[in-house]
Amino acid sequence: MTLMGDAERRERAEARRSRVTLYKTRLASSHEDPEPIFGAEAVALVQRLTEESWSLSRQATPTYARIAIPCRFVPRHPR
Repeated sequence: MTLMGDAERRERAEARRSRVTLYKTRLASSHEDPEPIFGAEAVALVQRLTEESWSLSRQATPTYARIAIPCRFVPRHPR
């Protein structure tokens, strides 16, 4: 086993931060929201949660266009 140096560890961490893997799935019917919100209220909530998440991460809010969001979908893993 080879131990990683700090520079290598930082490089790997930065590489992980530059990509995200999303898995497409379905929620079970038992996970229904008891108080769902819709329309403008839902959009406002998403905006607020997004802004607070970026603030907590102490990173600048991304300035790229929505079409350029860095993500990719991968096949679902068998369980």
